[in-house]
Parts: sequence; structure tokens; C-alpha cells
Amino acid sequence: MKQNLTLLLLFIAFAISASAQTINNPRLNKSMNSTALKSEDLDKYLGIYSSTRLQLKITISKNDTTLLGQATGQSTFPLEVSAKDRFIYHQTGIELVFDTSRNKMTLNQGGETYWFTRNNSTNKTLKQSIIYQPEAMQADLEKFKNALIKTFPGLYTNQSPEEFEKMTDNLMLETSKPLEATSFYKVLRKMHIYDDHAGFYPVNELASILSNQKLLPFDVYIKDERIFIVKNMSSLPVPDGSEVLAIDDRLSNDIILEIFKYYSTDGKSHAGLQYNLGLPGRFSYLYSQIIGERPSYSVSYRDYKSKQIVTVQVEPASSELFYTNRAKKYSDEKKTAGGAFNFELNKPENYAIIKINSFVKDSFQDPENTYPDFYKKCFREISANNIKNLIIDLRDNGGGDAKNAGYLLQYVINKPVTLAKETTTLGDNEYFLKTTGDRLELDEKYGLVMQDDRTYKVTKFDILRELAPFNPIEEYHFKGKLVVLINGNMFSAAGTAAGLLKEYTNAILVGSETSGYAGMSNGVQKITVRGNYTETALTIPLLHTVYTVNPVIRKRGAIPDYDVSNTLQDVLKNRDAVLEFVFRNLLRKNAKQN
Repeated sequence: MKQNLTLLLLFIAFAISASAQTINNPRLNKSMNSTALKSEDLDKYLGIYSSTRLQLKITISKNDTTLLGQATGQSTFPLEVSAKDRFIYHQTGIELVFDTSRNKMTLNQGGETYWFTRNNSTNKTLKQSIIYQPEAMQADLEKFKNALIKTFPGLYTNQSPEEFEKMTDNLMLETSKPLEATSFYKVLRKMHIYDDHAGFYPVNELASILSNQKLLPFDVYIKDERIFIVKNMSSLPVPDGSEVLAIDDRLSNDIILEIFKYYSTDGKSHAGLQYNLGLPGRFSYLYSQIIGERPSYSVSYRDYKSKQIVTVQVEPASSELFYTNRAKKYSDEKKTAGGAFNFELNKPENYAIIKINSFVKDSFQDPENTYPDFYKKCFREISANNIKNLIIDLRDNGGGDAKNAGYLLQYVINKPVTLAKETTTLGDNEYFLKTTGDRLELDEKYGLVMQDDRTYKVTKFDILRELAPFNPIEEYHFKGKLVVLINGNMFSAAGTAAGLLKEYTNAILVGSETSGYAGMSNGVQKITVRGNYTETALTIPLLHTVYTVNPVIRKRGAIPDYDVSNTLQDVLKNRDAVLEFVFRNLLRKNAKQN
């Protein structure tokens, strides 16, 4: 199924926790709060901000001494000052950092970074390189390393302390000579943490430099370390479906493996990584950052129509031109239904589809019982129409709040289920204040209790509802055939939801392995660690949750019973091969037309 990057990024930035099951808590300076600022102090931030990566605008306004944000088509959300020129919205983990001298705003959320420019301001590409000296880079590397060791409970889930030490030693060697800031950022990306909730991002001028890098004007499909062009935003007559064989004489499989060195997600599986490189804009963006930006590229490809090998010079495009050309050339592309969830019922064919795009509400203004109410409506209609075949489509779900997956399970489980075995963290309020300088109020929020190994366990379940039992709902309980659709663009609570559905129901999983873990998560409560000498920062999750999924499969994504994915032909024709497989082979229905 094709994915619209613009909608995806809008969704990630303003609906997910997440990138996902995240309550982000950047450094909160308790000496600064909304009452410490006067109304006129906020004037310098006001305006409409645009991004070259996202087709949306953010309006920054104020109400007395409170700064307000509002994205295109979204509700207004209040922002709390956390430091000078830095504001946060706790509910969805958004941090906004303003550079008023340059009319810039950086949005950080869930380990992702997006850059905005205030309208009616000059947005010039920065040409001057930033050079970091070895002592500066190594000091920040050491700071990031120590912060991970002292605060991240999932650090050694997929690597031993010795392996982590060896990796960071190697990175120290790579910074033994002066490097451009962009090269140092590449070094940081090689510090694999194997967790989608943790990660590095650039700030300030480095963020502006990276945001202005030009892109290869292609969207691609990747399969078995092969690269196929599926959308051509250049002026060259390269047919969609053509296979990229080499770029600047570098073979396509070598390019993919090189990107993998700098790009990771939950666990060590490459299945989700390969899927994500095929998302709109993702390959081009990472190619510029990792392989390198050039004035032009020599691209060798096998023409889809003539089958001849052709080599052409390809001019890169700005992000703005990339997405403008994409919208013009592919205006007939079918869009994915928006919103956190959708429901479809076909009584003649006796099936229903519950599509869940996120486990986070569309707006913080939506009522708390939004998900339970939606599920009740769905299963009431399923019961009333005697539907025997149910498809739960979790594909492209970025995650969110695990309890919203639990409320879904209540209609398909046969006994009470506690989703999470335990949630732990490495310290209490005093520990984190001494270690990082952050005042976090974890003790009060989570009821932390020290364990024998001197880690702390969450004992209050009002925020982390997944630690308490979920009982079956008998009134509209579903007992028919259950099929769950999954893919590599599922993270955090979405991966866990698939794992739990497989563990506790008769669900048949169809699709491809999820990027998010099937049985654990580190997404709750985050801090941000800023470099002292470089324009880089690190997001670290503080809580580690283990779910009641079989321990053997906890540390990788949810695995499908039927491994089905779109072929190149499916992508070019905008056909959903996964759903067609389900109708034809599992439900014995006529394949649904997309």
C-alpha cells in the first residue's frame, strides 16, 4: 500500500506520542513557566511558519501569557516554556525551539526533527561549513554515551555492555581529526541504540544546513536490496518502474547496506528498515545525509519499458520542489483515509474492516473515551449484522498509547489479560536530578518502588493502564475469523498490539514484519540531552515496559503468519496485494478493488 509522506509526517508530528507511545519530557526548567513570561515577551515568536518537508503551516499565537500552536487543520494546543526560546506540549511530546534572529523554528518529536521558517522572512541556504574540533566532538560523544548508560533502561536489550563500549570507542577514533558538522552528525547516527524512541537529531544552524540539502528527485520501492523508481520528480524521461543499478558508480545493494549502517529502528531486523526506505521521500532524504549531497548524480538504470541500461545526469531538487513536482505529476494518487481510525462493514460479503492509523487521538480535545467508544460502535454493528469475518488493519500505524490497543483486545479475548508484565526505570527523582539535572516528578506520577537490583518499578496504573487487567467485553464479543494486517511501517504500541493479538487470540497475521517490538517498548517519558560543544541532541526514553508476549519473540517485530507484500507491479498500479490476498485466500471472497 502506498503511503503519502505528507500525511504520515503530519500524523507523526501532531497525533502520535511517536512516533509513538511517548510522553516526551524535554528538560523542564522549573524556574521558568508561563507565569514567568509577560505577554509582550511572546511577541517575537508569533507568526506563521512553513516547512519544505511538510505541506502544512504552523501558526504561533498567544493568549495573554500562554503561547499557542496550531497546525493546518488541527486544533490549537498550549505550549509551556521549558527554557529560553524552547516550548513543549507534553501531551504529544512536541518541543518547539525558536531562533528568532533567523526567523527559524525547529520541531522535535519522538526522535524526529522538522524545520520551519517564518513566512515573509528570507530563507537562504547556508553555504558556510561548520568545522568541529576533535576535543569538542569527543566531549559530546562522551556526554551522550554516559547519558545512555545512566538513563536508558533498554540500552543492552540488543547489545552487551562490551559491544556498546567497543562501538563508542570506534566512534571516538572517527572523531580524532576535525570534521564538518554534517560528518560528525553521521558519526552519531552510527551509535546504534536499536530503539525507535531514542535517537540523535541536529539543532540550530546544523539543522538548517541539513534541512536545505537537496534531494534525489525519486521515490523508490526497495526489494531484496534492489532499488526501483516508482515516482520520478525530475524532468528526465525515466519511466516509473525502472531499476536503479548504480549511483555515481556505486551499486544499489552497496548503497542500501551503507544506509543501514546509519539507520536503525527497534531491534536488529532489517525487514522494517528496508520497508521504511521505500516510504515517500525517505530514501532521497537519507541518501543526501549519508551518502552525500552533490551538484548532480550519475544514475545508471534499466529502463522499465525498453529494458536497456541507461546512464543519465540527474539534478537534485530542493525539498520544496521535490514535493511540489510530486503533487503535480501524481495528482491522481489515491490518498489514504485520514483520522486515527476508520470502519467499513460489507454485509453482503459478510466482512468488516477496522482500520487503525494510530493509537493516539486526533486531537487532545477529543474525549478520553474516544477509542473505547469507537470500538463499541464497531463491534455493536458487527454483532447486529452477524458479521463472521473481521479484518483489523494496523498497517502504517506509528503507535501511541498501549491502552488503546487493550480496549480493542477486550472484544476478541476470551479471558482477562494484563498487557504489560512490568514497567521499570533506572532511577527516581533524586537520581535523575543528580545524573542529568532534570526535575521529572517520576515518583509522584508512577509510584516508583525500588527493586532488589536497584532499578525502580512503576506501581501506579492510572497513566500506564496496560499494567492492569483488561477483561473481555461479552456484550458484542467477536467469535468469528480474525485477520490482522501488519507491515514494516508500524512502531511502538502498534507492533505490540500485533504481538498481543497473536498471543491472546486466534488472529491470523498477514503482511510483513513490524518495525516496532512485538513484546516490549521504551516509549514512555523522555528526556533530551543537548551537546555542549556541537549542534546535536539526543532523545532518551526513561521507562522500559515488558509485555506479556512469549519471551522468545519479544525482541523483534511481530511476524506474519503469511508473509505478503506488494510487488513492484502492485506499487505502480496502486494495488493492495495484502488485502487482495486476504479476500482471495483467507475469506474466499472476490478480491476487493482499490
